[in-house]
Amino acid sequence: MRKLRITFQKELILLLRDRIGIALLFIMPAILVLIICLVQAKVLNPITSVLIVDNDKGVIGQVISQGIAKSGNIKVVMASDTGSAAGINAKQAVNRGDYQFSIVIPPGCSKFSIQKARQFVNLATGGHDLSTLAKKEADPTVKKQGDDVPGKRSEKSILVYFDPSVQGGFRAAVSTAVSKVLVCMEYKIKLAHALALIPSAQSTSAAGTKMEDTSPWFGITEMWATEFSFITMPTSVQQNVPAWALFGIFFICVPLSGSLIKERDNKTLDRLNTMPVSSGLLMIGKILAYLLVCMGQFFMIFLIGKFILPTLGLPAFSMGNQLPAVVLIVLATAMAAIGYGILLGSVVKTFEQAIVLGPTSIVIAAALGGVMVPVYLMPAPMQVISNISPLAWSLDAFYDIFLRGKQLEAVLPKVASLFGFSAICLAIAQGAMKFKK
Repeated sequence: MRKLRITFQKELILLLRDRIGIALLFIMPAILVLIICLVQAKVLNPITSVLIVDNDKGVIGQVISQGIAKSGNIKVVMASDTGSAAGINAKQAVNRGDYQFSIVIPPGCSKFSIQKARQFVNLATGGHDLSTLAKKEADPTVKKQGDDVPGKRSEKSILVYFDPSVQGGFRAAVSTAVSKVLVCMEYKIKLAHALALIPSAQSTSAAGTKMEDTSPWFGITEMWATEFSFITMPTSVQQNVPAWALFGIFFICVPLSGSLIKERDNKTLDRLNTMPVSSGLLMIGKILAYLLVCMGQFFMIFLIGKFILPTLGLPAFSMGNQLPAVVLIVLATAMAAIGYGILLGSVVKTFEQAIVLGPTSIVIAAALGGVMVPVYLMPAPMQVISNISPLAWSLDAFYDIFLRGKQLEAVLPKVASLFGFSAICLAIAQGAMKFKK
């Protein structure tokens, strides 16, 4: 044990001498976590504003504004003025970036919807109301040129202006929401006019209540597919703190591989091998020293997520009640990173090669593993390829604990894969060292 302790102390002393390298190992992932969590706070929980210009002043504007407001993450702002100038101002406000989108409701929409409902009911019941059709055709408010866009546009067309920088998925979601609200309102008006033709619907029941039920038949309840119940959506903090902490851990391969290369080049390794200490004990001491750094690095990021991020207006990071599982995953991840660093230092010939190959390979593994882009957003072939990245195994194990509410038993296969990856790297590194002798 004394020899192991001395070897361990030797590695720590060498690590502490490289103050800039150690600082980068801790500062780099901390800065990444702070920046990414702040940047993605609105991506995972978007809150935006919509400017509504209601030129109709009828039921249409009320239904659209109320329907969008119910989404919970869109703030409805009603324009104080109306008319064609207001539509132009709304378009310019979106163009300036004041709003991500705006909705312009032309005049006569409510009147037009009632006319269409009456026409539908009359045709469905066999009573063709030609006078209503004639009035609709003669009514100048039904069809005319658009005031704020070139070309002819029917008044029943609701204008939605989008900022060109808005992503396609969000744009489609807003358009779908507006269309859904309008379709529901259309059927409600049709039903109201149809019920007006039924005598029983106009009378009251024996209990004195009207035979009309406007409440929806079906509702939608959103739930998270986890072992425990989420009350709110998982935040950018819960998503990014473990992801970028893992990314920082794997950068331990740079100083570790550099240490091995320096020992090999200045013949320090040869002098150590002449001492009455086995090469395996020397390697264990090195592994323990870098393992301590990895564990400290990882839990420092957790403390930042717990105490620093809330001061910046973000939610605090929560580790839950599965601390043993977290420690085991961190240990397995650190061993995988150390094994890769030893492999890199044993295979490459120069420190310059390690400095280029190490960070490049880690960035590629992080991109494949879902650290930068979630795996489920990748194309199908990339989702298959992502399974080769050890960062994907670690990140998925943490998501199992932090987001899906699983227990220790559920992450054991991923933990075993990480330890297996480390063992394979160490075996290849040992073979490479013997070959170079």
